[in-house]
Amino acid sequence: MEKKKAKVAIIGAGVSGIAAANVWKKCGYEVTLFEASEQVGGQWNQTYPGVSLQNTAPQYQFSEFPWPFKTDRHPSGEDVLKYLNQAVEEFALTIQFNHRLKAMTADPQGWQLTFENGNSHHFGYVVIATGQYPGGDQKRLPRFNNMDLYQGDIITNIDSKEVFKDKNVAVIGFGKTALDFATWSSETANTTKHIFRTPRWTIPDYLLGIDYTKPFFARIGSGMMPSWGASTWMQKLLHNRLPFIVNGFWRLICNLFLYQHRQDAKLGSIEKKVLDVVIPPKSQFMADFRSASALAPKRYYEYIAHQGISPYRGEVSAFYEDGIILSDGQKIPADMVCLCCGNEAPNYDYLPKKYAQFLQINGGPSLYRHQIEPRIPNLGFAGYNHGFMHIALAEMGALWQIAAYEQTFQLPSEEDMLASAARVMQWKKDHSSYESTINMAVNTRYQQHLDILMQDMGISQWRKMPNVFAEVFSRYDPTDYKGVIKEYLTKSQQTSFGAIKPTVAVDA
Repeated sequence: MEKKKAKVAIIGAGVSGIAAANVWKKCGYEVTLFEASEQVGGQWNQTYPGVSLQNTAPQYQFSEFPWPFKTDRHPSGEDVLKYLNQAVEEFALTIQFNHRLKAMTADPQGWQLTFENGNSHHFGYVVIATGQYPGGDQKRLPRFNNMDLYQGDIITNIDSKEVFKDKNVAVIGFGKTALDFATWSSETANTTKHIFRTPRWTIPDYLLGIDYTKPFFARIGSGMMPSWGASTWMQKLLHNRLPFIVNGFWRLICNLFLYQHRQDAKLGSIEKKVLDVVIPPKSQFMADFRSASALAPKRYYEYIAHQGISPYRGEVSAFYEDGIILSDGQKIPADMVCLCCGNEAPNYDYLPKKYAQFLQINGGPSLYRHQIEPRIPNLGFAGYNHGFMHIALAEMGALWQIAAYEQTFQLPSEEDMLASAARVMQWKKDHSSYESTINMAVNTRYQQHLDILMQDMGISQWRKMPNVFAEVFSRYDPTDYKGVIKEYLTKSQQTSFGAIKPTVAVDA
């Protein structure tokens, strides 16, 4: 068990890094978290005031550390940071703050890490947990013609909702930030115009009065989600032999979403076509369930219907002194333009070039099981399987990496792992709406992904059994994975996992 003595470095003390560090520590490793800033939280320290968690609190917690204080259904950013700080204390994690990684040098025993403050340390294994957008507050600022002529304000982030007050605001984009900004702007601005090339399907918080997580986080719902890999025989049967059932199910859900958005818009006697400009075609419904799927902000559709927000489908081609010009020549006057175009994509300049080249892919790194790049030794990733049950995904991903590192199950050949990752990447390209970091997420395919990780490790994926009804119809929460680490440790001591065969074919 020599590898048990290896020291492990986790780069990044956001939620994924904290989750990974706790799992590695519980498995007997000496773990140090390195954080570039002065506090834990990652992106939660860089976000805008008023932001809240898109997911619900029960779906966003560590499996063995439920929320220790009362919070909203969708916790505020402040509450998330409070929870993460309490988790660090509960897990007794070691964190080195103000340590921004400068370089990594590989050797037969692991990695030599050099930080910008001059410190240098050696570790046997390193986990990159800097997230999908390690640039932090480096929001994308695309360049348009004549931007320098514009006399108003161009912003990518806000310090307060008050920035919109008495302004004529134009919001560009259709992600969560754009939807939030447009909604908030309409409450205090003189005018709010929302411009986007393509609208996306958004998720109603409640569907016919039912918490949306209850049907979609139960296997009866999650199993209906098309994915690159089926994790049960029932999924294989449904998607390969009975696709008409799957298609019918999602047509029904699409119509229910549409009905709910109209209800939330409080149309009254207003013609329902008023929402058409922000409602995508039904054929786009499944493709929009990518990693950046947004929960519909409260009152967004109401403001659209009641002219609090003026929506425009179009593409910005240029600026002029008093606003922006769309590709069709239409001028949109505005004294504030909010460019909500996402964050800068991650880079890996601190890695040797021979390894960094494997990660610089359009859409983000394409990893085997969203965990490792087979050509880079002693290196794993946390949070690159981002999804609707993110913390459980990060925890089980870390445990999978430990099992792979300890060789307690048989990995496929390098060639097969690379082929598997390529198939997953191609599936996402073929079945998902574009996103700059699409390879770094599993999103609504979280249950299939979790199941596959468990199958690889030889641990039961059925976390609610022997209650069959609960297994099929009850919502899965991160707490269902409480005890999995203990199961792994017990089994690794009692059984030789070497006989477990790789399951690469599952995501073919």
